[in-house]
Amino acid sequence: GSGSRSGAWDPAGLSVPTLIVHGPDDRLAPWDISSRLAEARPDLVSLHVVRHAPHAAMWNADPEGYEEALRRFLTPLM
Repeated sequence: GSGSRSGAWDPAGLSVPTLIVHGPDDRLAPWDISSRLAEARPDLVSLHVVRHAPHAAMWNADPEGYEEALRRFLTPLM
């Protein structure tokens, strides 16, 4: 279950900028972990929320939003 994975998401252990593209309608990967990680580490984590998208279909649900989030995340790092 998702409880066994939650220990792997230690916000204190995060040391690099991270983009999470996820949404509450994903039934496979636990949404609460993504949202809690983004809340705990706003200095490093950018969360792009995609609603009404199943697991691994975030780009399909909103290609323009996905690509814009990726561009905004990567541009300052280049």
